[in-house]
Amino acid sequence: MLRQVPVSVEVSEGLSFTTEYSNCYYGTEVQPRTVETHHRALCLIDMQVAPGRSVDLAPVALKVGKRALRKDVAVRAATGMDWSGGEWRDIHRGRGGELTLAQRTAGVPPAARRTGGMSYGLLGVPVHNAWDLEVTGAALKGRKGETLTAHLSLDHHGADVAAQPDSENSVPFARVEVRFPEGVTVLSTPKLCGVPNSRKRTHYRCEYGLYTSGFEVPVLRDGFHVDYPFKMRIDDPSRLTGGMIRVDAPPERLRDDADPRNSTAPLTIEAAGAAGGFGPTAWAVAAGAAAAVLTGLLALGRRRRR
Repeated sequence: MLRQVPVSVEVSEGLSFTTEYSNCYYGTEVQPRTVETHHRALCLIDMQVAPGRSVDLAPVALKVGKRALRKDVAVRAATGMDWSGGEWRDIHRGRGGELTLAQRTAGVPPAARRTGGMSYGLLGVPVHNAWDLEVTGAALKGRKGETLTAHLSLDHHGADVAAQPDSENSVPFARVEVRFPEGVTVLSTPKLCGVPNSRKRTHYRCEYGLYTSGFEVPVLRDGFHVDYPFKMRIDDPSRLTGGMIRVDAPPERLRDDADPRNSTAPLTIEAAGAAGGFGPTAWAVAAGAAAAVLTGLLALGRRRRR
């Protein structure tokens, strides 16, 4: 006979309980660094279980938030009705019927085979919420020798995405690639950007500055924004094409992007004439006028010879 056995059911960020049971206490934890919200049910269960038999918890209904992505449900045998080990709030007793156990009549579902030990089980919950990484380019105008600033940026919309898939902070979910035209010289770069290839001083790679710390996993959340201001000088107005900014990540990571069209944006630079001189259109007009005057002088010279 199992009597007053404490069982903990904890759901990760983006999941919550839709049904509460009277033999469970519920609480919410917000982790201060990652701002992740976790919900937990701590239940006391009575049931008679024969040696060697397996039991299942009664179905636990969950609500999937619109920002949830690739979440888990952790079920474990608790050491008691202990809420230590976290900053839990809004702890209250559930209302309704009791959460019970049922004799298992079939095998363990494949999705529930992830376990962290004999007293710990982890069930993956597939979630298909939409997310979108968007980059913003720039359209600049200036004269040869003039210094300009390109205010580029990255935004995240929709469901949460793990910013660093590995604990070593070596493989971010995505980076940002920036390419400048050959006709400019970059004078200063944002602190989150660098040159991956010293031979290509017009190509830059940027991070978003979210890193793993201990067991905390940084998350790209809805509304995340980072600016990339680049200061540059126009040196050669005839070579100002090919500028762009784009999300840089393996195709398999970006296949779930809800709007891949905004993952690339142009960086255009339009050059006017040098200070005190002519713009391109003015030069063309002046050249045409000079040709007309020269033609007239030649014609006049021929008439005089006659």
